[in-house]
Amino acid sequence: MIKKYIDKIKTDGLLLNILSNFIFKGLGIGLSFISIPIMLKYLDKDNYGLWILILSITNWIYTFDIGIGNGLKNRLAESLSKKNENEAKKYIATSYFFVTIISIIFLLISWIFLENIILTKLLNITYLSNDELNKIIFINIGFVCINFVFSLCNNIFLGSQKSYLSSVNNVLSQILNFIFLLLLFKIKENSIVLLSFSYGLGISISHIILTIYYFYKNKELLFNIKDIVLAKAKNIFGVGLKIFLVQIAGLVIFSTDNFIITKYTGIENVAVYNVVNKLFGIPTLILTLITAPIWPAVTKAFYEGNRIWIKDTLKKLEKLFLLLVLMVIILISIAKPFIKIWTLNEIEASYSLIIVCGIATLLTCFSNIYSTLIFAIDIKWYLLILFVSQAIINIVVSLIAIVYFDLGVVGVVLGTCFSMLTNIFVLPRSLKKMIEKI
Repeated sequence: MIKKYIDKIKTDGLLLNILSNFIFKGLGIGLSFISIPIMLKYLDKDNYGLWILILSITNWIYTFDIGIGNGLKNRLAESLSKKNENEAKKYIATSYFFVTIISIIFLLISWIFLENIILTKLLNITYLSNDELNKIIFINIGFVCINFVFSLCNNIFLGSQKSYLSSVNNVLSQILNFIFLLLLFKIKENSIVLLSFSYGLGISISHIILTIYYFYKNKELLFNIKDIVLAKAKNIFGVGLKIFLVQIAGLVIFSTDNFIITKYTGIENVAVYNVVNKLFGIPTLILTLITAPIWPAVTKAFYEGNRIWIKDTLKKLEKLFLLLVLMVIILISIAKPFIKIWTLNEIEASYSLIIVCGIATLLTCFSNIYSTLIFAIDIKWYLLILFVSQAIINIVVSLIAIVYFDLGVVGVVLGTCFSMLTNIFVLPRSLKKMIEKI
């Protein structure tokens, strides 16, 4: 019986990707949870809040590929489904070329920006000089720009329906970062500068190792400079640009929270918000583990005209959502005492923050189920307008909740919830129309 299931997993590429994601991401979750109390002890509450804010700033850069990564993922899935390795190779080479150019431009823009702005005043940080903060930010931006290019390998893994390699990449970088953190903790020199170097280096090493491994195993896709075809940019950007605009809207909805909290309630509250978010990120992460390999599989099914498979996949994801609802309810019930124990009494969260974070998690999971399948097929312009409107609504409602109703961090999360409510009505209807037209 066991051998039967093992054989089934080996022959079912999608199932193999999903199970591999769970195994490797499970390791990643464990390392992430262990790292937080260590990092809180290493940095203290204020510096940990600053570190999370820095990651929020630098992570924005990863979306500024103008949709190249997601465009490559879809085009690669299409080319490989047609057994056209030469076409796939050209898409990979062209994507690397454009991402490298964008990375260099962004690094120069960041340097000019930091030279001409008082960042401590903008972010309301008083215990560091502007030069110190600029140095820390620029080190992180430098590493992010390097990894901006290297991280394109993850889109190649996903487009090749080898998403388990993306999970291996993630857990390897977390293992390296955890080792570096333990070394920093041992030398007892509390420094965000050293943490920035170790964090960026760990991610770079992981990307390089997995990229070399992938092209060693897939030599037919190994490219050179002659494979860069600028005309391919139109095909990559076409689908990718829409996804890029959606990502920007998503970043505004989720990443601006740290900025608003820092500006209006203080840097120390970023740590509280981040810890609660990390706990409620588990259901979202579980869903992502499943939907990440499903995305290219849906793209493949779409080009093959396999409507039945896509509908069946949607039904399974809708059943999964009911289990995620139960998980969120359990997390809400145990969150307060668990967070105190987990963070070694460094963080204490209110019940109101825990409840609204639980609601935000459910809205996010619900939206992700439908948006993943929509992105794999096509994105209509009216959906882009919807997502951009949600980003604006999130900022406006969050500011009103903090400034006029004095709701603090809870108000910021309520802004997120309010902005995503329309997804309940719009996304399912939009997806079902797309499926019926296949």
